[in-house]
Amino acid sequence: MFVAIVAGAACSSGSGRAPYLTQSAGSCPTVAERPSADPLPTDFRPVSAVRCTFRLAVHQSAASPSSGFAWVTAQRSTGPFDDLVRALHLPPQEQDGEPVCTADFVMPVLLALTDAAGNTVVPALPGTVCRTPLPEVRAALDALTWLETAHRE
Repeated sequence: MFVAIVAGAACSSGSGRAPYLTQSAGSCPTVAERPSADPLPTDFRPVSAVRCTFRLAVHQSAASPSSGFAWVTAQRSTGPFDDLVRALHLPPQEQDGEPVCTADFVMPVLLALTDAAGNTVVPALPGTVCRTPLPEVRAALDALTWLETAHRE
């Protein structure tokens, strides 16, 4: 599970670099900071991380049905963060021509990093041309040990 955007048959035209992905602004009980459109600062050294996982939520009402995401778990990790920091500093994927993207759907995750001084950031993530986080970012997150700090049904 990770930050996600539904990818369609084709992503965008032209060439250049894929975007940085701004993380979900959905509420998370342990993250007060707002997501940034900027990548992780090069001098930022995290000592802890928090992530919230989400699930698809459909709310029915007489007026109109709506859907979105609701947080499910909040988790904390104390590292080590070397691989994650390296992955977050990678540039977004190069785009050449018209990419073909599968219709994979990945649930969003909100990632916040805190340094030794108590500064917390919610960085934009380097993305692929299909608007998903780079595989290196997902692998680095999956390699960390996470302890659940909050859960809701």
